Amino acid sequence: MSEDKKLNMPQSLLLLLLIIGAVAVCIRLKTGGPMIGLFMSWIIIYLFCKVLRINYEHVVNGAYDAIRVVVPTLCLLMAIGVMIGTWLQSGTIATIIVGGLKLINPTWLLPLTLIFCAVLSLVTGTSYGSVGSAGVAMMAIGNAMGIHPGMVAGAVICGAMFGDKLSPLSDTTNLAPAVAGSKLNDHVRSMLWTTLPTFVISLVLFVILGISQTSGNYETGNLLTYIDALQGEFKLGFITLLPAIAIIILLLCKVNAVVSLGLSAICAGAVSFFYQGATLQSIIRVAYNGYSTSIEEGILQTILNRGGMSSMLQYVAIICFAVGMGGMLDRLGVLGNLLNAIVNHINSDGSLIAASLLVGYVTSLISCSQPMSHVLTGNMMKPLFKSRKIAPEILSRTLEDAGTLSGPMIPWHGYCVYMSGTLGVAWSVFFPYLFLLYLTPLFSIFYGFTGISIRHTDDAQN
Repeated sequence: MSEDKKLNMPQSLLLLLLIIGAVAVCIRLKTGGPMIGLFMSWIIIYLFCKVLRINYEHVVNGAYDAIRVVVPTLCLLMAIGVMIGTWLQSGTIATIIVGGLKLINPTWLLPLTLIFCAVLSLVTGTSYGSVGSAGVAMMAIGNAMGIHPGMVAGAVICGAMFGDKLSPLSDTTNLAPAVAGSKLNDHVRSMLWTTLPTFVISLVLFVILGISQTSGNYETGNLLTYIDALQGEFKLGFITLLPAIAIIILLLCKVNAVVSLGLSAICAGAVSFFYQGATLQSIIRVAYNGYSTSIEEGILQTILNRGGMSSMLQYVAIICFAVGMGGMLDRLGVLGNLLNAIVNHINSDGSLIAASLLVGYVTSLISCSQPMSHVLTGNMMKPLFKSRKIAPEILSRTLEDAGTLSGPMIPWHGYCVYMSGTLGVAWSVFFPYLFLLYLTPLFSIFYGFTGISIRHTDDAQN
């Protein structure tokens, strides 16, 4: 069997249709989401290799190479689960909820969430950390206030992605210009053209949604009941905020994200032991299985009965099978066939940028990895940008507008799985409110066809 043999275009399309069909059927039948469908994609690829006499061992090694890249994300997911469980037991989440219910006007929760997560992500350079700390807290406050969870999650994700996309400390903000051959400062300045207008529009939309959510029949009477119930189950005070303060300081000091989450969880465990009176056995049990409240109020049960490493294992499985599938499809030449078909229809700056965005979405859809999307898209489109003398920061900006922002919009992408698992909200619930993510590429296309902000290399020479 040949290791060099690739699929042709019809075979690639047939394979993709079978995989998409398997995933769609599992989602439609509500049998655990896309996990089983993604698992079946490995079997489908195996059968393809046997029928076409392609060396499956060579192909599956592509899956293992791809999974190796996302191992840090898998560890991060499980660390988030541990941290959420221990934060709940220590009273950290309860303290934040009570403080938020007392201090924040429900009408302004959504725009405040957007701004808070954007600033934290911009300063720390990580959307993961922003979502895992500020995002979890704002979701809990929003749920207690009766605000639509999809809207709150949308505000969290938009804010986190805005900061991560523009922060010089972010890995994607450094990877995109490295691939495109542009300077970091030029790259960030170029991204302001597409990201700032969409952030302002998103802020206005979330203000409108916040007003609509708290008008009419909105009742705040239950908030006092929630506060009394939380104060009855936990000792609240400054001490219970130490785990949250710890993780923010650690992230600002650029400590490894998994280590930061782990140290925050240990701090929460110490608060549970010395302040809440929990036993060591219960702390370890909560770290794995999650917290279970004795409060009978349904809303608070939804907020508090979660967390633990075990709650993230299903998301780890989805990422493993999805990213592995992308690695195998790359080895089979499926990505190359699709990208070549797209590239052949470029005849202007606008169509080049639109094609680059499309390629970014395709590589994200199949590879389920932001770094892989940037590398594949950048390497393919870089010669075309050079031939049209378009400045490299326009390419790096385009890589981020699609490759970075597409993650939370793809149900089986590692980013989306992380956001959904951490915030406790299904993709279908928060997707309509990801305003920043699907408006930014529209601005990018608009600039491409109008020439606004599109700098050519001749411009610098003149």
